[in-house]
Amino acid sequence: MEKPKKSSAKTDVSRIQPYDGGILKEIHLLSGKETLDRILEHHAPQQLVRRMPSQDFFWLIQEVEEEASLQLLKFASLKQWQYLLDLELWRGDRLEITEAFQWLRRLLLSDPRRLVRWLFAEGQTFCYYYFYKSVQVEIKEGDEVYDVKDEFITLDGLYYIRIPERDQKETTEGILRKMADEDLPRYQSLLLGLAGVIPAELEEEMYRLRNVRLAEHGFLPREEALLVYSPLKPDALVGKEKEEKVVPMVDQETLDLAPYSAFHYAKSKNLLSKAALRITDARFSGRIRLEFAGLCNQILSADGPQVNDLDVLKKTCRKAAGYLNLVLEKTCSKDISAAEALLKQNSLISLFRTGFGLAQELKWEAERWLKVCWFSHNGLDYGFWGDEWGNTLAGLVAKRPQYYDGREGGEYRDFEYLSDLTAAHGILHHLIVLDRLLANLTGTSPLTKKVAQTPDLAVHSLLFTLWARQMLDLKPSLEGISLKQAKRFFRLLRAGDKSPPYQMLGFEEAFVKEFIAAAPGFDTREAATLKDTLSLLWQEFCQEYERVGIDALDARFSKYILIRGR
Repeated sequence: MEKPKKSSAKTDVSRIQPYDGGILKEIHLLSGKETLDRILEHHAPQQLVRRMPSQDFFWLIQEVEEEASLQLLKFASLKQWQYLLDLELWRGDRLEITEAFQWLRRLLLSDPRRLVRWLFAEGQTFCYYYFYKSVQVEIKEGDEVYDVKDEFITLDGLYYIRIPERDQKETTEGILRKMADEDLPRYQSLLLGLAGVIPAELEEEMYRLRNVRLAEHGFLPREEALLVYSPLKPDALVGKEKEEKVVPMVDQETLDLAPYSAFHYAKSKNLLSKAALRITDARFSGRIRLEFAGLCNQILSADGPQVNDLDVLKKTCRKAAGYLNLVLEKTCSKDISAAEALLKQNSLISLFRTGFGLAQELKWEAERWLKVCWFSHNGLDYGFWGDEWGNTLAGLVAKRPQYYDGREGGEYRDFEYLSDLTAAHGILHHLIVLDRLLANLTGTSPLTKKVAQTPDLAVHSLLFTLWARQMLDLKPSLEGISLKQAKRFFRLLRAGDKSPPYQMLGFEEAFVKEFIAAAPGFDTREAATLKDTLSLLWQEFCQEYERVGIDALDARFSKYILIRGR
C-alpha cells in the first residue's frame, strides 16, 4: 500500500471545509483503493476523516478492503475507534476475543503508538480483559534461576509471558513490546495486575459503558428499543401535528454529528426521497439525517442481529425508509409538499410507528381470521392457496409482517409502498371470501380425508373439480373425475373454439354465477369481492389450459382439475 506523500507545508486549518458527506455518497461506486485515493487527494485527509460522524466512518470501514482500512484507521480519532470497537467486538452481552484480536491487529498495523497509549488510558479495562484471556504470565522472584520453557518470552527479565494461540502470537507479542517500549513501569503494572482480574466483572462493566456510549446514537436496550414497533394510528399522528407545529431543530454542534450514510443507503425513488430532495434548510436536513440514523439504530437494537453485518445494516435502512414512505403515501398521496410538511411536523420515529402500524393492522386482521377459518380447521396449510397467495399470507402473519413480492422469483421484504399494502389487503380478502365459500360448499359436499391428502391440493382444484362435475351432470362432490370425463369437460368448454389459444368464451359467467349462488350469506361488499376473486381464478384457469390439447391432459400435471388415474 502506498504511503501518503508528506507535505513540508503545515496544514491551513482555515481551508478545511465542513464535512459534507460527498465521499460517502460515492464510495458504493468506487473500489477500496479508489476510495482511499480520494481521501488521500484531499488537502487535509486526516481532518477530513476525523470530521466524519462516527457512524459514517463505521460504514466507510465496512465498505473498503482491509488494506485501505489501515490508512483510514490511522487517520481516525479515538472516538471513531471506540465506536467501531463497540459495534464490532460484541455479540449480545459477550465480548468476542477473536474479533478483539482481529481489530487489535489492524490498529497495531495502522498506528501502534496511539494504540498502546489508548490501552494504557481509555482502553485500560479492555486491555486487562484481553490480556487476561490471551496470555499466561509467570514472575521471576529475587535472584532465583528461572527455567524458562521454550514457549515463554520475557521483555524485562522479570515477567515471563506465554501466548497459547499460535496464530495470535505475533500480534499479541507486538503489542506487548510496544507497551514496554512506551512505558515499562505501566507495562509491568499491567502484567502484575492480571492476577487480580475478575473477568466477569470487567466484561459487565465494559458492556455497561458500551451501552451508555451507543445509546447516544440510538442503540437502546432491547426492551426499550422495541417501542419502535409499537403501532400508532394515523389519527394519533394528526393529533401530534396539532399539538406541535414543528419538531424542534437541532443545534449546530449536534448537526455536525448527523451522518449521511444511513439515509444514503435507504434511498429509492419514492415519495420520501422526493420530499427529502426538496429540503433546502441545512438544519432541517441535518435533523432528518440525525433522526433517521437514530431510528435505524433503534430498529437494529430491537431486531437483535449483528450490527456489523453490512447487508443487515442496509436492509435495516431500507426498512426504516420503507415504513416512512408508506405513511407519507397513505397520508399525503402524491403531494410532495404535504410530505415535506409532515416530515417537518413529526418525529421520524412517530412516522415509522404509524407506517408500521398500517402493516400491523393487516397482520392482526389475518390472525383473527386464521383462528376461525375453514381451511385451517381442515388441516390445510398456506400452500393450499397457491404460491403467491399462500406466501403473501405467510408473510403477513410473520413475527413482523412482511410483503411477498412475487416478481423475479419471489422474495419477502418490508412494506414500502401503499401499493404493497393494497395488494396484500386484496389478497387477504380473496382468501377470506373463498374460505367462506368453501365452508358453505362442504356443507353438502364434504372434504374427505382422501381428497384433503391429495398432493399439492389447492383451492382452485377443488372449485373447478366441483364445477366440472356440475357441468357433466355428475354427483356433487370434491372427488376427482376420470380422465375420460375431464376430456369431455374440456370439449364442452371449447365447443366454440376451433384452435388454440382456447378462450372458452361465455363460460366465465356460468362459473361465477354457480358459486355466487352458493354464498347466500354474503353482504354486497363481500359478494363483489367474491365475484372479482372468481373472475381472477377463471382467468388463471384459461391461461393454464389455453394451449393444452385435450389428448395432452394428464392426471400428473393437472393443476386445476383433480383427475383420477391416467
